[in-house]
This record gives sequence, C-alpha cells and structure tokens, in this order.
Amino acid sequence: MDYTPQFISLIQQFSSIQFQINGTENGKTSSISLGYASTSPSAGIYNATMTEVTNGTSISFSFLVDSNNDTVLSASYSGYTFTGTEAKTEFDAIMGIFGLNEYFSSELGVYTDPTYFTNQGTSTMTFGTTSFPVTTYVANSPNESVTYCGVSATITSYTLEIGTPPGTSLQFIVLLHFAGTSQGQSEDVTFQLTSMTVRS
Repeated sequence: MDYTPQFISLIQQFSSIQFQINGTENGKTSSISLGYASTSPSAGIYNATMTEVTNGTSISFSFLVDSNNDTVLSASYSGYTFTGTEAKTEFDAIMGIFGLNEYFSSELGVYTDPTYFTNQGTSTMTFGTTSFPVTTYVANSPNESVTYCGVSATITSYTLEIGTPPGTSLQFIVLLHFAGTSQGQSEDVTFQLTSMTVRS
C-alpha cells in the first residue's frame, strides 16, 4: 500500500504534530522527542521539517511535498537533497511514525485481542488543539503472558490508546505503555502523542 497520500494529507490537516518516547531497557534509559512543523508557501505546497531529539542530540529532515498530486518534491538531510523515488522513500520512512497502526495493523491485532486485553471503551481526548475519540485497551491481568510468532512476552503493565484524527483515515497510537520482559530483556516504554495543531 502507498502511504504517501495519507501522510501528505496529514500535513495538510495539521501544521504540527509532536510525540514523546521514554523508555528503559535493561537499565538503560532513553528519551526521544519526535515531531514536525510545517508551512505552506503556496497553494497545495507544504514544507515540513521533522525533528528528532534523542537524549539531547537533535537531527532534522526537511521535505517539500505537493498535495495537488500527492508527490514528494524533495527530501533534505545533513546537507544532502534527494528527489524523485529517493525523496519519496525517505519521506515514507520518516513519516511512518505517524501511521504506526497502518504499518503494524496485523501485529496490533494481537495487542487488542480480548484473550489478553480488555477494551475499556472510547472517550474524546484532546492533544494540543485537537480532540478526537480514542479507544483504550489494558492487559486483562498482571503478568499477562502473550505469545506471537513464537516469541513470548510477560506484561506487567500495559495501556494502548488508538484514535483517528479528524480529516484523516490514519489510525494513531496516541499512547502505548509497555512494561515487562521479552526474550530475557526487561523493558518499560511509553510512546505518547503530546500535541496536534490544526492548520489554520
């Protein structure tokens, strides 16, 4: 499936989006701030800058996209500029974080499976200036054991919140908190949508 049109539509609808990821794996802690801000210099053309800050170290990617025909005109990173197919590939890879449900929908089905997880219902939540319905899932019990594709995990704490922002068809993971062990590795990770600004 070609996700480029959906990601461009996202930039059309929202001038900025921000995520925060905090985690500990086997005692090693990391903090990642990830998001984009964009402008529209002319009708249907958007200039988006994606910034990732990991433990205080920042990197940025810039994209020029045309919503009139759903094309990525250019992608720039560290002094290099890509066009054509290379620009599209870079754009899809970087923007993938904003469509995790689309990319991993088959796997996420496991993590909403009523065998292991309870649907606690849907409520409207607000992220920055944007509100939309969000469905929450939690583990059925402490120390829930889940096996998928031959890999087993023991979950000690789990919350998954999923919603579809207005004007898009993308399902967002707005919150994912996982604590437990998998293949001998201990993890405690929180992935959270912190803000969305509707384009004025």
